[in-house]
Amino acid sequence: MISFAFSFLFPWLLALLAAQWATGKVKKPPQGRRLTAILAIMSGIIAFVPLEGLPLARWLIGIQANFSFPLIAVVFNKAWEHASGSRLLDRRASMASWVFGLFSGIALYPMALGLGDFDPYAFGWGFSWLFVSLAILTIALFLIKNRFAAVLMACILGYDLNLLESQNLWDYVVDPFFVLFSFAALSTWLIRLVRTSFMGGK
Repeated sequence: MISFAFSFLFPWLLALLAAQWATGKVKKPPQGRRLTAILAIMSGIIAFVPLEGLPLARWLIGIQANFSFPLIAVVFNKAWEHASGSRLLDRRASMASWVFGLFSGIALYPMALGLGDFDPYAFGWGFSWLFVSLAILTIALFLIKNRFAAVLMACILGYDLNLLESQNLWDYVVDPFFVLFSFAALSTWLIRLVRTSFMGGK
């Protein structure tokens, strides 16, 4: 039951982000408590609108069964930034999330899709090296005061509470959309870095 209710969170945040973007075309920036509350309520209504007997939010489950906690955090961070003008995930945390997303995807998906005999997805069940590695990484990020540590902690807590409909830890830390987003974000950052270095060398 709790996993069913939690599945509405990401679609609601996505609808809120879309509403903020649309509002930003008329009112820049789309900030303020009252406006944010109105947009949040409207987004919630949209998420629960039934289509062929199923809420719109649940139709997304047909595309991706479980949206990872880092992806939820990225969307929430963007919605928060639109609403308040401040970021919960600063530049260092964002960079950490992109690197984590890309390397997690590289570690999981090629072999899980049949590239080789080893299936890392199996290590997401129960207590394993994946859980230990995630815990160590979380502690390390906390020690260097990187805010992405809070996101990884949320992954661990969410897994312990069975907030997703999956009971595999991999689904809490990564999903295909987060991998694609991380790849795009890192690629954009590298292109800008190279372009800046090239222009600075002239």
